[in-house]
Amino acid sequence: MPHPETAITAAELAAAPLLEGESHETIEWMAGLMTVRSFDAGQIILQQGDPVSEFSIILEGEVHLARENDPSASIIVGTAGMPLGVLPFSRMKTSFGRVWTVQFTRLAAMDALHLRELVYRAPLLAQRLVERMTDRTRETTRIAENSNRLLALGKLSAGLAHELNNPASAAVRSAARLRAVLNERREHALAVRAEPVSEAALQVMTDLANGIAECSSSIGTMDELERADREAELSDWLEVSGIPGVLAAGLVDAAITGEQLAPLIAHASKKAATLALQILVADHEIQCLTRELEEATRRISDIVQAVKSYSYMDQSPVAEVDLAKGIDVTLRMFQHKLKHGVQVVRNFAADMPRIRANGSALNQVWTNLIDNALDAMTCPPIDGPKVLTVKTCVEPGAVLVEIGDSGPGIPAEVKSRIFDPFFTTKAVGEGTGLGLDIVQRIVRGQKGSIRVDSEPGRTVFQVRLPL
Repeated sequence: MPHPETAITAAELAAAPLLEGESHETIEWMAGLMTVRSFDAGQIILQQGDPVSEFSIILEGEVHLARENDPSASIIVGTAGMPLGVLPFSRMKTSFGRVWTVQFTRLAAMDALHLRELVYRAPLLAQRLVERMTDRTRETTRIAENSNRLLALGKLSAGLAHELNNPASAAVRSAARLRAVLNERREHALAVRAEPVSEAALQVMTDLANGIAECSSSIGTMDELERADREAELSDWLEVSGIPGVLAAGLVDAAITGEQLAPLIAHASKKAATLALQILVADHEIQCLTRELEEATRRISDIVQAVKSYSYMDQSPVAEVDLAKGIDVTLRMFQHKLKHGVQVVRNFAADMPRIRANGSALNQVWTNLIDNALDAMTCPPIDGPKVLTVKTCVEPGAVLVEIGDSGPGIPAEVKSRIFDPFFTTKAVGEGTGLGLDIVQRIVRGQKGSIRVDSEPGRTVFQVRLPL
């Protein structure tokens, strides 16, 4: 049950360190405007996003502030003597996070409408509050930036995990099957040694082994109907010759025909011929499995190399940067999103010069802009195709990078605020509102500029960087 509000005496208010050095008249004036509110441990003072319209001083106790739906964010702790709420010259309108008490707490609060007069009446207090506001802004910005980085890292990690999972799973399956086939082949090879085989049969076996087709090359031009006909025909021929017809599928894959097998059947026993054909089928499957392993590991290597290029590992922070390459490896990071109905249109200038810049920082710019573009194309209404456009060109004294999307566009009433810190149109927990602010600060740090043109069905961010 909430405690009743009470008044505060000038003597009690004067004990607050924030008011040290202020005149008795000023403290009397503040005491007449302030009300004391008491909270038990665990009570919520403000929820994230609640309107904030008061300036408060913690008289006793302790309060914590944390962003909701952001387990990575650190907790800000407020103790006795510290200010809360709206501060002089602050643009705060809503609570940055959820605020609650961890022990019995008392706050002295006054309406923020009186802050302008407070600045003139209590200059020492105003100076301390401005310093506190600077510290608060720095701390909340740090928390939000870290959350934004972790959010972006989480998206990229999920995408990379998905991209790596497919070839890694294929490599595991191929390796397991390869082990089984090698064991089967060894058993067949040991068994065929116990069979009497003529020199002519051995020569036929050798010729067949040397003539095994490259993996998939024998069936690359066959449709399913033709393949089925060949398997059925060869299976019937093998059964008539006393050889298990189940070997037909593997022999067709290896591009081995009945005509090639006829000399072997003529010069070897049925058991020896069967074992020899089982070895041939195993050899062809081993060849295919090793190729699958090679392809899977190559894909993994390509992804790792893309990550290395994206992060500019083993390179100095400032270097000669190939913008097209940086954008390409960034697009590779979003391959898991791009493959789901998004058309990527690249229009890279052939004569793009390298620029001296922080490549890793620029990749963060492309990451945020591409991520925003892809998110925009999931927002209704989207009737046409999803098209992500990337363009580079050279201008007098600068290079231009354009990243556009076919999303619904940026509403005119918020277009002027999209680069403001903490401004976001996403739901709570889905964005920190710092992505474009970080982009703008990185671009400005590279002595460049960024602007946006937007209308329904077309939004383009233009980044200009000096040569």
